[in-house]
Amino acid sequence: MNPIIYLSCLVVFSVFLLGRVNAENDDEFDTEKQRLLRVYGDSTVDDATRYRNVDDLVRFYDKYATLLPLKPHLTDRAQDLLRRYKEEVSRVVLVDGTPAQGGFWLPLVKLLIVQLGVEIASEGFKRAIGE
Repeated sequence: MNPIIYLSCLVVFSVFLLGRVNAENDDEFDTEKQRLLRVYGDSTVDDATRYRNVDDLVRFYDKYATLLPLKPHLTDRAQDLLRRYKEEVSRVVLVDGTPAQGGFWLPLVKLLIVQLGVEIASEGFKRAIGE
């Protein structure tokens, strides 16, 4: 096969594949964003559900932080809280695969992350309705 034709087919295939992966990532971003907005933006959602979703919120922020149009003070708080959260998670001692009892800081950091999630969701709703 002619190398030029081979390279052209490879380029076309690569562009098609990259476009498809990007579209899937956009769908994943939108789906997860909507789910987290429902969890942290709906006042009828209980705190236990919000606490259970902290890991998802942290993963989402890590993956899509550059796509989130947050105000600078919220971005700074989010970065600081996520750094603290990761430090505390790395210190958790596992006994037979489950976290040992005790520990004061991780639940406190989770509480702060939940509060930040609620504040970010509220900010997102304000922007959506144009306040």
